[in-house]
Amino acid sequence: MKSHISATLDKKLLEDLNRFGKQERRSRSQIIEMALEQFLRNQRTSDEQIVMSEGRFVGGFSREETYER
Repeated sequence: MKSHISATLDKKLLEDLNRFGKQERRSRSQIIEMALEQFLRNQRTSDEQIVMSEGRFVGGFSREETYER
């Protein structure tokens, strides 16, 4: 289901949007929606990445000590 919104855009950005829309034969709303989806997908991906390092655990682990409490 789609919803109507109102947005204020920079004039140059709107000109680029219109030019791109004509090239791709798409409406402004389609292009904005596609760009927003891609932006949010990229944000989600970077937030969900696992941070890794070259470090290694050097020590001991005892289940008894951990779960005794």
